Amino acid sequence: MHSLAVVAAALVLAGCTFNTMTPRTVIGPPPTPARTLVIGTLNEDEPQWQSRRTQYVRDITEWVRRNGGFAEVVDGAAGPAPEGSVILVTRITNYDKGNAVLRVLVGMGAGQAEIRGEVEIRDRAGAVLLSFESKESYLGGSGIGGAGFLDMDDLMRRFAESAAEATVKWSRG
Repeated sequence: MHSLAVVAAALVLAGCTFNTMTPRTVIGPPPTPARTLVIGTLNEDEPQWQSRRTQYVRDITEWVRRNGGFAEVVDGAAGPAPEGSVILVTRITNYDKGNAVLRVLVGMGAGQAEIRGEVEIRDRAGAVLLSFESKESYLGGSGIGGAGFLDMDDLMRRFAESAAEATVKWSRG
């Protein structure tokens, strides 16, 4: 009975979040697995994203440290990609905080918050090895609306973690 209460509490606190990934380009992983993941640009031509980039790099780095997949993760802003690395390049195409009032009053997806973006894994020469569209959305607190338990920072963290997970899965074949 206690474990059922814990599961129910977790569901309420997590709310309804969804992730979808749509592959665009898939070329098999390199014959020799990449040792290093270089986190490249985040919306390169849009300076307002640079404040989010630091957290994005940190979220990906922490996910890889917890889950493995690469010997190291480096910030691409620090210099050129080292030998034996792949580069993660991301472009956020939709960043919508949604409408909390609609989530509470209507629920069922109305007013959902969403982050959507194009993610690419490139080799050191810049050739695209994997590309996909990723979307994280938040529908509200208790599955049919309700109070907001997640904010856009949480949703952005989930987006970063999804990109890291997809990169690791690809690199492992």
